[in-house]
Amino acid sequence: MASATKTGSSVVASTSNAANATTRGTVSLGTHLGGILTFKITNGALGPTTECKANVLIAHNGTAPAAGSEGANWKTVYSLAGGIANNAVTPGSYTFGIEVMSIEIEFTGNTGQSVTVESDISVANSIA
Repeated sequence: MASATKTGSSVVASTSNAANATTRGTVSLGTHLGGILTFKITNGALGPTTECKANVLIAHNGTAPAAGSEGANWKTVYSLAGGIANNAVTPGSYTFGIEVMSIEIEFTGNTGQSVTVESDISVANSIA
């Protein structure tokens, strides 16, 4: 039976995304065989006026381009909104295959209050 070698790492360590700010993290996946990106948005005791969105973007570049919004390099493939409720916790995940070259998580859109955001990734490196 084949066994897989896997690794996990932080993409965005738990941090505050200030009102009207954007927090991003990218990973180049050229040598990986697929995996899962997990993420979480946590509202504070006073929720934001406008919800924070977690956007997952991919790029068709062998090396991850500079972090950025959707445009020439990055294409949004999934979005999840965190809501405006006080103390709301919104987890999410995105599973990807060997065809994805680079991946980015973008937290943006919250107004009025900051929110806490984080993201981790687990990838398959090889199968023997």
